[in-house]
Amino acid sequence: MPTSAAQTAQRLAQDAGGRYDRVIRPAQAIFGAPIVALNLIGDEFQYTVAAVGIRTGATPVDQAICRTTVTQQGVFEVHDLRDDARFKDLPLVAEPPRLRYYAGVPLRTQAGQTVGALCILDFVPRELGRSQREMLADLGTLLEREMAVQEEMAKAGEVQQRLLPRTAPDIPGVEIAGRVVPYRDAGGDFFDWQVVDGDDGGRRLQVVLSDVMGKGLAAALIASVVRAALRTHSRYTGLADAVQRTAETTAPDLESNERFVTMWAARIDPVTGAVQYVDAGHGLAVIVSPTSVRRLVQDHLPLGMPIADTWTMAEDVLAYGERIVIVSDGVFDVFPDDESAMAAVQMTADPDTTNAEMVDTIVAYASDHGSTDDVTAIVISRTSGGAGASTGTNGQEG
Repeated sequence: MPTSAAQTAQRLAQDAGGRYDRVIRPAQAIFGAPIVALNLIGDEFQYTVAAVGIRTGATPVDQAICRTTVTQQGVFEVHDLRDDARFKDLPLVAEPPRLRYYAGVPLRTQAGQTVGALCILDFVPRELGRSQREMLADLGTLLEREMAVQEEMAKAGEVQQRLLPRTAPDIPGVEIAGRVVPYRDAGGDFFDWQVVDGDDGGRRLQVVLSDVMGKGLAAALIASVVRAALRTHSRYTGLADAVQRTAETTAPDLESNERFVTMWAARIDPVTGAVQYVDAGHGLAVIVSPTSVRRLVQDHLPLGMPIADTWTMAEDVLAYGERIVIVSDGVFDVFPDDESAMAAVQMTADPDTTNAEMVDTIVAYASDHGSTDDVTAIVISRTSGGAGASTGTNGQEG
């Protein structure tokens, strides 16, 4: 079913953040108006997503002047709101702050949907000159371009989320859950899992968490390249060799884009619990139980650094009752030091808590405590040999 203009407006309002402030603030100085606002018109509410002189938030759409503006083709101006029967009884006009003047320009998406308006308001009657009307229209065009970027980023984020694993790995003996919450619509964090063959002919669960330097669409594109390269190489070679070949394959892209990538990757034997892992500058993986915690860390460099490195494997064993927890630095950054972060992770390792619940707890804590980076967590445990279960990026059982 096609998305209505009101639905598009609501989605844009939900994800607006502070991206429109850089247009709204100068507008106040340009027009000398006490109030400038970007309003998006939903089914029931007008969402003020950026403003100077009034608070952002939602107001009933039947009290919104901008709901008339979205029906216009160009700049819509009301010299004195008190003299206009359509607006004189609105609370903002009849009651404090008793607005008198309004000018607005409708804003349209790339698909041609009119979703809101940029408006200026004053407490005294006034009239825009020709050049001012043109300037208001130009600012509206700038906001439309910014909305187009927001929509493209949202689409990129949706594609990136679909590339993350959502179904259980086809290997008995392990349970795994993972989730990514990008700081913006799309981000540089990704996790992945796949079943590969071990040297003894047995099957292994390969798990990876990777973090591309930076945020946004550029980091998301690099993350997709790295993921695809590692997946391909992992089908034909051992873990350390797969990481090495991935580093070599992606080196030109990382160098040309001035990016580096931290990575933690492991292969887990579901029968013995043997863990082979490579830590490429990530350092944020632990084996945890209610009574202990130990880090799975090496001194290797990230992929894409100008200094050559050779990535080797380290080994450990995942016992029953223990879990591997891998997180991105968006989780550790909300703690004062690594020891505090590991202690907090250990507190989530309740035997009665599922892997999915642990993931949700970790991600929610980091997001709620002001993380300014992508937040990712994976939790893995062994079972007594039953079929593995998995949780995907949205915390839903796969």
